[in-house]
Amino acid sequence: MSLFPLFQDGVGQQSVDPLTLAGPAPVVDLEALALLLAPPALLGEFVPRSPWKGVERVSAGFPQPQPGSLPRAFSRAVEAVAADAEVIGVLVSGGLDSLAVLVHALRIAKGRRVVAFTTDLTDDAGGSAAAVVRRLLADLELPAELVVLDPARDRSEPVWSSVGPRLDALPEVNAAAAERAIALGCGVLLSGDGADELLGVPRFATAAVAARRGVRAAVRYMADVASSGPGLPGELAGAMAGLLPHGLRARAYWAANWPAWCDPVAPPVLAEPYRSAATAWARQWVDTQVAAHAAAGRSWARADSWDAAFPREAIPPASAVAEASPFLHETFLAAALALPLGDRYHPGLPSTYLRCKAQVVRLLPAAALPVLPRHKQYFKTALAQASTSGCRAPRCVEAGLLDGQALAVESDAAVLLVVAALERWLAGADEKAAVFNG
Repeated sequence: MSLFPLFQDGVGQQSVDPLTLAGPAPVVDLEALALLLAPPALLGEFVPRSPWKGVERVSAGFPQPQPGSLPRAFSRAVEAVAADAEVIGVLVSGGLDSLAVLVHALRIAKGRRVVAFTTDLTDDAGGSAAAVVRRLLADLELPAELVVLDPARDRSEPVWSSVGPRLDALPEVNAAAAERAIALGCGVLLSGDGADELLGVPRFATAAVAARRGVRAAVRYMADVASSGPGLPGELAGAMAGLLPHGLRARAYWAANWPAWCDPVAPPVLAEPYRSAATAWARQWVDTQVAAHAAAGRSWARADSWDAAFPREAIPPASAVAEASPFLHETFLAAALALPLGDRYHPGLPSTYLRCKAQVVRLLPAAALPVLPRHKQYFKTALAQASTSGCRAPRCVEAGLLDGQALAVESDAAVLLVVAALERWLAGADEKAAVFNG
């Protein structure tokens, strides 16, 4: 299974490069680009449709769950994605996911150099991401070279991809890291992408935790999730929802978990007719998701875990060096999908963050537990500052995709980051002599 999409034209020809299928005068599908700002795609960070007229995305499907040792599957996945690299690069953030990748990369390196790249962002509490990484490298005695990037200075333009706009939050910084990796001889740049979605404890999992860990564990789980999402009322409702018919259960789950998406409306930065089209698509997508949960007979917890992981989008490499996440390798995906939901939580770990990241903690040496971060770092302020580049998007406005007046007063960082990605992608499409015709 490839995480990168496959494309097909009207006569059945397929390619990983949709531009080769778009004909001699490729036409950009502006409506398809507008869907990136529809609420499900905007917050779910996935691409609903090919950006080219006459070219469709082909579904890659999902791996079959394969029960087995998660640490062993992870080690095999790291080995597979780094197999051809003489020097292994790892993007580390100070969080557990990328730390697990770095630890396993060092284990399988067998004499090869391992270089850790971190961006020195300031978190919302005023802490330094690089300081956390330095401390972890020292405390765990990890023999990796460390490269620290300054987000204000270390910036580069990511390579353009015909697949569509890049959906990463800091594309210029990520491109700078990739170029630094090339300069240091890295054959691959690994990340911890996908871990939260695959291994995070879902909402409404009280019954699942009780079945796997016992009643006391379930009580502690409820205390840990009491202040997030639907909280305790949601946990109680989720437990009772098992008595409902599948269709009613799925609709009630959606109303409890995604209230803002029960009647989604595209943001006003989209010009007409694209805003109406994006709103209509979003409502149809929600109906399809609810129907799929009902058809599969999913519990609220199982539905939440599914919605967290799928649809899944792989971001194209920012430069010439290959990029990969072992969490998204087929070997690990199959093992993670087979893991009982209740096993994602462990009541014996010393903080809510660690208890809800139990399976990632399990990928690390037991001796590492005393020095692991007890809380997750958040970078909303840094991302909000980065989003200001989306306040101006002359190509998008000129093409009729965006409303210039609405964009001038838009303040939602998620919207502005996607707008910046759209503007950057249209600039690249223009260089390919594409026609902007919705």
